[in-house]
Amino acid sequence: MVERLTIEQIMPLRVRVLRKGTPITHAHYAEDTYEDVVHLGIVRDGDVIATSTWFTKECPEQPGVTAVQLKGMAVDDTLQTSGLGKQLIDAGITHARAHEAQLVWARARDTAVGFYEKCGFSVVGEGFIDEPTGMPHHIVVRTI
Repeated sequence: MVERLTIEQIMPLRVRVLRKGTPITHAHYAEDTYEDVVHLGIVRDGDVIATSTWFTKECPEQPGVTAVQLKGMAVDDTLQTSGLGKQLIDAGITHARAHEAQLVWARARDTAVGFYEKCGFSVVGEGFIDEPTGMPHHIVVRTI
């Protein structure tokens, strides 16, 4: 079951999954302090096993459109491909619709683009190297 969690609850999973193999050892984002930020997660046996963060932010590929950005999507390595990520996406889309967003977007690692496409997102724009991780990324968007 997807629920709202605190930044303190989600941070260990975020660091463990999103910083593995990167030169950065923290996973704090400036957007974590946004007034409307929401951290969603799935907890099993007291442990956060999946998380994502959502906040209002214009998509650079579609300026002027009311948008919610997804950031910090992480599912425990042993549970990837189990459907937990899709549950987070579905809950985040519901959240975005409730905030009258027309678009949800993310800066997706190239290795995760296929997952986002299965969830109804499309790749837009040119690829880029994400500075904190040094990994190739693309922007993905989903009209809602």
